[in-house]
Amino acid sequence: MKKILLASAAVSLMFLAGCQNDQPEVKSTQVENGTKTKENGENEKAKSVFTRKDRQIAKEKAEKFIVLLTEFHGRSIFKDEDNEKVREELNRKADEQKLIHPESYFSNPQYNTSFVEDTKEDSKLILRRDRFQLGNNFKEIYYAYLDVHELTLPISYTSVKGVKHDSEIRFVKTTDGEIYILGAPMLIGEDLKKKDEDAYYDEYKRKEIQQEVKEELNIQ
Repeated sequence: MKKILLASAAVSLMFLAGCQNDQPEVKSTQVENGTKTKENGENEKAKSVFTRKDRQIAKEKAEKFIVLLTEFHGRSIFKDEDNEKVREELNRKADEQKLIHPESYFSNPQYNTSFVEDTKEDSKLILRRDRFQLGNNFKEIYYAYLDVHELTLPISYTSVKGVKHDSEIRFVKTTDGEIYILGAPMLIGEDLKKKDEDAYYDEYKRKEIQQEVKEELNIQ
């Protein structure tokens, strides 16, 4: 079984009234060989929700996502109306191909400076295919305090200034088995790691946060 990593949060340091207090770190547990360690030290069965076929679908959708971006190479976003038109087209085409989660959306292209070439007369998107490189190794993450899973695939891209950036494409699986891209370069989606940290630190609202995420995203 593929390794599932339980998300972890960094230690937060708080200074109050001149005294330093360490806030506890979110538990980080690796899930291997079909078991995961709970906070009380006991082991329980851990199951991957993403099958081999799901991973194949995810890889195909990642490739289609890059192809979609390259369709907008050279498009002008200098004028506000052109910028908004590009964003609307990106969202519409991604939805038509069922690539992105219904709650995810493309950010304002003008704010994606890594992909924008500015001149005095124009601002154009630079989205050539050779600027993107997909990785091959999937990683499945189980967010214990949300009780949901996420699948990630590495992706790197080169900015207009020639700087290479490492990122990832994040996938989720809905309760009816559909695979969607939740987050990616230029795409805004729910930050499950942040939500998991919120649920960990706020014990009283933990169930509320978990229910909110599950109902909003409808994911496993």
